[in-house]
Amino acid sequence: MVRLYDAQVMHARLWPKRHGFTHGVFCFAVELGDFGQVGRGLALLGERGWAPYQLREQDFLPAAAVFGAEGVPQAFGGPGADLAQRVRAFCAAHGEALASDARLTLIAMPRAFGQSYNPVVFFLVHQGGRLHCGIAEVHNTFGERKAWYLGTECRQVGPTGEESLVLRTPKRFYVSPFSGLDTEFEFTLRAPDGRLAVGVDHYEAGRKTLISTWTGQAVPLTDARLLWLTLKVPLLILKVIALIHLHAAWLWLVKKLPFRRKGDDIPLQRNLRHPTPELLRKE
Repeated sequence: MVRLYDAQVMHARLWPKRHGFTHGVFCFAVELGDFGQVGRGLALLGERGWAPYQLREQDFLPAAAVFGAEGVPQAFGGPGADLAQRVRAFCAAHGEALASDARLTLIAMPRAFGQSYNPVVFFLVHQGGRLHCGIAEVHNTFGERKAWYLGTECRQVGPTGEESLVLRTPKRFYVSPFSGLDTEFEFTLRAPDGRLAVGVDHYEAGRKTLISTWTGQAVPLTDARLLWLTLKVPLLILKVIALIHLHAAWLWLVKKLPFRRKGDDIPLQRNLRHPTPELLRKE
């Protein structure tokens, strides 16, 4: 199953100075067993060849050497592993051998007009009829990636039976020049159905300093709807990248937040893939 979501990203900085924004995006929830058929019957969505929007397996959780390895060894499958195999290998490395009939779902924005960038992508695993575990992979604008495993101990059930995975974990990854590295992320993953609701918050010294949410509603997956979303959210990926840099400039130049350079905290950048040449030179 492939679902399309008309969505919004909300980002609110709480400390040391308040700053927030909300902007429209659209994204997909794709069961990994459907790769090979994504976009079938559609002109505007595909996997191979060319289409305005694409979902390519190689854009997500790619296998690569790990820089600054620590903790549980990272594993992403052998050469030629497809996306489902990479997800299974990552979970297995964390002690969770998934059942053969486990349902694996990706939540991500598509490649848009040849451009690919997701600040974060999520993988959710359903097993035995319930939300079982998951993966959150954060990407920075330098091309680096870091993945976190949300195990069965992260599972929560709300008062009305809604399932989620919640993990608060050390960050140790350079995402923003205005946030420390020796801090924490808190991921909240909910199973996407008619409604999308996931989030990544940031804690420094036990204080919540950033709130980020990705919410939306499922809409019909048709060329007409994709065309409407193209008009509503033009230049999807370029827009996201431009907003990241524009808000960073505002925080630095107008709100005068201290600026941390990426090369200043090499020992705190751990378990990432595709490191920049600067990291490799200083390793």
